[in-house]
Amino acid sequence: MFCAYPTTMAATATYSGTRHNRPFRSSPPKIIRARISHLRTRVRRPLLFLAATAARLVEFRVSSFPLLPVPRRPARRPLAMSTTAAPRTVLPPLPPSPTFEEVYAQLAADGKSRQVHSTSAAVGLAAVGLPLFAVVLPLTISYQLYVAARQALTGENVVIDLPENDPLVVTDAVPMLSRRYDLVLLGATGYTGQLAVSYLAKTYGTDGKKVKWAVAGRSRAKLEKVLAEVGGADGVDIIVADVNDRSSLHGLVKDARSIASTAGPFAKYGSNVVEFCAQYGTHYADTTGETGWSRSMILRWDDAARATGSKIVSFCGHDSVPWDLTVHFLAEELRTAHGDELVECTCVNELVGGISGGTVATALLGMEAQKATYAIDPFLKKADGSISARRTKVSNPALISRLSVAERFRGQWQGPFIMAGVNGDVVRRSNAIVEEGSRAASVTYSEGMANVDFATAFVNFFTLVLGLTALLNPLTKGLVVNKLPKPGEGPSAKAMDRGFLRISGYGVGSQGNEVESVIYFRSDAGYRDTARILVESALALSLDSDILPAKGGGFFTPATGMGRVLLDRLKKTGTMFAVRSKQ
Repeated sequence: MFCAYPTTMAATATYSGTRHNRPFRSSPPKIIRARISHLRTRVRRPLLFLAATAARLVEFRVSSFPLLPVPRRPARRPLAMSTTAAPRTVLPPLPPSPTFEEVYAQLAADGKSRQVHSTSAAVGLAAVGLPLFAVVLPLTISYQLYVAARQALTGENVVIDLPENDPLVVTDAVPMLSRRYDLVLLGATGYTGQLAVSYLAKTYGTDGKKVKWAVAGRSRAKLEKVLAEVGGADGVDIIVADVNDRSSLHGLVKDARSIASTAGPFAKYGSNVVEFCAQYGTHYADTTGETGWSRSMILRWDDAARATGSKIVSFCGHDSVPWDLTVHFLAEELRTAHGDELVECTCVNELVGGISGGTVATALLGMEAQKATYAIDPFLKKADGSISARRTKVSNPALISRLSVAERFRGQWQGPFIMAGVNGDVVRRSNAIVEEGSRAASVTYSEGMANVDFATAFVNFFTLVLGLTALLNPLTKGLVVNKLPKPGEGPSAKAMDRGFLRISGYGVGSQGNEVESVIYFRSDAGYRDTARILVESALALSLDSDILPAKGGGFFTPATGMGRVLLDRLKKTGTMFAVRSKQ
């Protein structure tokens, strides 16, 4: 007799003389458990597909979307700055003063290529993803409406509340010119922090002759290990400091001209450091992309920073130096070449890059936090404390569409860029606090991601939608997060070698004049070049303070605080940039 659940002969013999001499069959509880397990597998497989899809979205390295089942990818290993690691790809030397055409040609000269997805990949993603999306989206919307209603009715606030600490009394501040360190790197044991240590050691040495720098963090043993891997264990000082132990922060900031911080999420780990820098007159740069946290810091410490001369400059990395400088120099070109004011700016992004566990942690924290509301946006507060009358309309694309901003992109498609909102906020602040005469009272800013064809645009866009939808849904969030890097993990050296960022900027003046620019970062801008940008930003604050456009203290953006000084530093260390009137 056919048996749905095979058994052993011994088991059949045991029951052969009982009820109607029927062969042994699994008991009802076993059948139920088997069916539940089968159902769980059928449900789990599409959810895992969604999780893998979302994870690959954030990495910006989607090459194909395999149909079910989804293979398990090997776990990433934390970055190891070892001298025995795989050698970094050596890029060809740059021309001394590159032309517009040379900047665009350098991508191919560096052996890099843009992301391309096949039509079959787009069709496969649509066939599997659209049904999943139709199921998950209503659940996500329902859950988010429930959360919003609960917070409105109960007054629940999931923002990390900044503690009210005892007033900081500064009695041991060292005069700026007498301070021992040009730069102290905080967060040196993290993924981006290790990249910054490597860059500092390679570019400026560890003997203090070019730049006197130190590293800071909670664990001396971990810091010693990081320094040993770059050969700087004896020449670079270590400062043990815990950002949540206020008593340890005096020693961190009092003898430093500038602090360069990679210790995020900054809403959790950055507030005390900013306060101490503002009170001690120490300059500060970080790699945050957390605009809400930055607003709260301006409200709390801008007056103190202006009183002590401390320059506080956040967003000194991939978010958002490239875009902030692009808009800044488009406006400058309009003013100097045409006597015109910028009224409209469009940025077109081309990039390949990865993601680290620290970025994931920051993104998840931001999703859980309520957005604060202000009577007056702190980003409109000028350096003199007054409120700017300039306003910026950020109009980023929400869907995919034909890209028609320039002949160079004929036939290509644009879609939303995941960090465009942050970049637009930083540009909004720069427009508000920049000197008079360079930008109009109202500026429109737009930023999108260029894609070589519709299939590539669809894959990138739909993966973005799937990923965000899954992350905002409590049923699928855990599956996505498990596929993403953990703190301390990030792209491999080979992946960063493949990475790049190129931004084409187009500006229009109030009189109709048009200008264009291009800026090209030759490595992974999210991490390796972010480390370089951060270091050069902090050194500009500490070593070039007499020629910076920002006079006095306060909270600035990279463009308004450092401007051409920072651009020149980046160009000397590998970035290519060109700007001209549109031809």
